[in-house]
Amino acid sequence: MNELTDEQLMERLQQGQTVAIDELYRRYAKKLYVFCDHATRSEHAQDLVQDVFMRVIKSAHTFDPEKASFRTWAFRIARNRCIDAARRRNRIRFLSLDREPEDDQPALQETLADEEQNVVRSAARTATAQAVRDCIQALRNESQKRALLLYYLSGKVYQEIGEVLGKSTSTARNWVQAALVEVKRCLEAWGIHDSI
Repeated sequence: MNELTDEQLMERLQQGQTVAIDELYRRYAKKLYVFCDHATRSEHAQDLVQDVFMRVIKSAHTFDPEKASFRTWAFRIARNRCIDAARRRNRIRFLSLDREPEDDQPALQETLADEEQNVVRSAARTATAQAVRDCIQALRNESQKRALLLYYLSGKVYQEIGEVLGKSTSTARNWVQAALVEVKRCLEAWGIHDSI
């Protein structure tokens, strides 16, 4: 049996088959969480994701696959919810990579088991990841930062990035390309090549 598309799941949700939301949640909850977490830098990112899915259910009848894909529609809802949350807190930062990601830190047992060579590789990976975060953080253009985050979260689809940010596809592409060039230059200054 072929897997249903997001749009087919939305059609089922519009028909009252609420089980479709479970699959959409499975597909998008983590990506939306990352987006909301970076957008608001709040401990309430999971609540925002829940709110996004509540709005998806409540507004399912307004979804039109002719106007936008489900992914674009969901990220647009998330963007609006994050803006609302940030306004309530009177601040917003769409991309801040100053926190250490938990997944980049190897477990002590793994490091000891794989001996010195893995320690060196692990340290290099951690240093490279930190350099990438630092270089992205150093981007002065907030629009480019947002576009770059969406580039990796939305499957590198410029049209969807533009729709989420309310800009044209070419503007989204230009922002992403400019951000990638700046990050690459920054990484090369650190002696790191081919990391993004």
